[in-house]
Amino acid sequence: MNKKDRKYYIFTVLILITIIVVEVYKPKPIDWRFTLEQKDKIPYGTYVLFNTINDIFPDQKITVNTKTTWELTNEQDADLKNYLYIAETFNLDKLETLTLLDLAEKGNNIFISSHRFAGLFPDTLKFNVSYASFNDSISKLNFYNKKLKRSFPYVFKKSASFNIFKKLDTTNCEILAYDKKQNVVFFRQAYGKGFFYISSVPEVFTNYAMITEKNYEFTYKMLSYLPVRNTIWDEYYKPFRKEKKSSLSFFLGEKSLKTAYYMLLLTILLFVIFSAKRKQRIIPIIKPYKNKTSEFVHTISGLYYKSKNHKDIALKRFRYLNNFLQNKYNVNLSDNEDISIEKTALKTGMDSDLLKKLLFDHSKITKLETISEQQLITFNKIIEDIYIQCQ
Repeated sequence: MNKKDRKYYIFTVLILITIIVVEVYKPKPIDWRFTLEQKDKIPYGTYVLFNTINDIFPDQKITVNTKTTWELTNEQDADLKNYLYIAETFNLDKLETLTLLDLAEKGNNIFISSHRFAGLFPDTLKFNVSYASFNDSISKLNFYNKKLKRSFPYVFKKSASFNIFKKLDTTNCEILAYDKKQNVVFFRQAYGKGFFYISSVPEVFTNYAMITEKNYEFTYKMLSYLPVRNTIWDEYYKPFRKEKKSSLSFFLGEKSLKTAYYMLLLTILLFVIFSAKRKQRIIPIIKPYKNKTSEFVHTISGLYYKSKNHKDIALKRFRYLNNFLQNKYNVNLSDNEDISIEKTALKTGMDSDLLKKLLFDHSKITKLETISEQQLITFNKIIEDIYIQCQ
């Protein structure tokens, strides 16, 4: 590196370091994504609920599921369980819906909280959801059950509007919670031996609602309707379901790392551009290919010479001649009994006596256990003469 170029490299490195330091140490904005994932400590994650759920179901196993409901049930035992789904949109295909209905029919309890329900599931239970918007900035929820109902409602300021249930099969369901306008936000419906607990307010399960707004009591009361059993916590039907990602995807997913990554690429590009102008491209020396055919032939012939297997060499020479005649004249000398000497000689242009001699010697060699070097030389001479006649 000469002195003239050094200042450009130093300047570029300083810019890159400055950008990285600024990105790393600047205050990170709050992530308001509605993820509802159990590992997320952001406002709309469910980290707090997941790590305190054992207080609701003491001494019970909490299993995190990352598969479809149908795949999950194929791996589970027959014991009755609670199935807990907290999602933005609960959309099942026909097979998953039938699987969920079968679970409830056998006595399992299915708890679902979601803004939207799509597919066959809501039609089967005869309900639908609509959006409720209020004029003020406060949402108030409470329970119908006198043991759970509070004299003053639970106040949610951040989520001033919730989805509500507009259509319900009131003959089969029990309303459990409502908002300040008496709209239903939580109900229970029997199905077979089990129950479906359906909620339209997944916000109440988030870190923000439980900690910042101190409404954890409302969340725990909702879940208290479920019996104390082993519980399946669903992570498959989340808004931002995590798939397997490469290392590059991780870098591009972090803003500061993404900026540093693109700056590094830009620096490399500039280096290549300026370096290419100052340096002559190296012209590679292309060495000619070596002809190793004679070397190969020498090696193979040496092996055969050392083995002294004259019969094997004679039979291989005959086989190569036969392949040559088959490809060129469609003549097969292996069929000694069916071959016509005169016709074959006429077709190939070889001498009939020479052909008879070849077939006779081949038949003789085939029957012998070994042959001498002189017999091999004589047989090979006949083959070479036939090659010359058939060219």
